[in-house]
Amino acid sequence: MAQRLSNYRTLVMPDYGGFDLYDADFDVRDDALIKPARARAAAGNGLEVCVVCAQTRFKVELVIETWTAEPPLLDDCEGYEEMPMEIPTGLLVISERTRGAWDISIPKGTYRSRISFSGRDAASQMAAEADSSTPSDGREGTEQYTFQMWPA
Repeated sequence: MAQRLSNYRTLVMPDYGGFDLYDADFDVRDDALIKPARARAAAGNGLEVCVVCAQTRFKVELVIETWTAEPPLLDDCEGYEEMPMEIPTGLLVISERTRGAWDISIPKGTYRSRISFSGRDAASQMAAEADSSTPSDGREGTEQYTFQMWPA
């Protein structure tokens, strides 16, 4: 039975349409990931995960989990993508693209991973109905992503 080892939760601003996850030694963005990520919400190449969000007005919730084995699918997810992920440094970077980036520590290794998403339609509708004076209170975190990793 899979057990969760770590759980990190944050809000991310989807700058330039999304955000990226990658190992600290991988600093070259793979632009070839953008097209499949637009079609499926996320795409990865083993070194980077590119996420294209449904809106760019409000922060999205990001949860990063490590597991001992493949975890069950989330009950409330609207969709997901699975991909390999290598973390040779033990530092996973969360990049808001031009707005900034920070890293979190996770065990070094080669992982299988899944990014699940929910709230995309609701967040997109909220963003379409908002104007520049609309406060983001109550809207941030409507769009949610959960990135789960387990040993390959």
